[in-house]
Amino acid sequence: MPVDQRDAWVRAYLEDVFNGRNLQSLDKYMSDDLVSHWLGDRSLHGREAWRKAMANFFDAFPDAAYTLNDLFCVDDKGVWRGTWDATQRKEWEGIPPKGRKAKWTVIIIGRFERDKIAEDWVEYDRYNLFRQLEAL
Repeated sequence: MPVDQRDAWVRAYLEDVFNGRNLQSLDKYMSDDLVSHWLGDRSLHGREAWRKAMANFFDAFPDAAYTLNDLFCVDDKGVWRGTWDATQRKEWEGIPPKGRKAKWTVIIIGRFERDKIAEDWVEYDRYNLFRQLEAL
């Protein structure tokens, strides 16, 4: 995919998957053998592992809404920074639900192979998220 088309591609991906919760469409956005590095402390291997992790997130935060704040694409990489706004309704990451609303930022660096994400690095403001969920 040409670099000048990546901006629109990333925006479509975020709207479809993050806000549309269309996890079945991951087949068109991610390679089968995707490696997703989360916070430098664990990695998900494969598109199905990523799909399961996001399904758990959406189950715990059914009203989750993502707002894109910045997007840059160069060569085979893209960087997007955004904000999640959500209310925790079920257990997530070992945190029991208290019905707390939270807002936190996330930065993702994606590496593309042809027209799909092959690898990404996800960093989010865990401290402020956990503080808002009263999990500290």
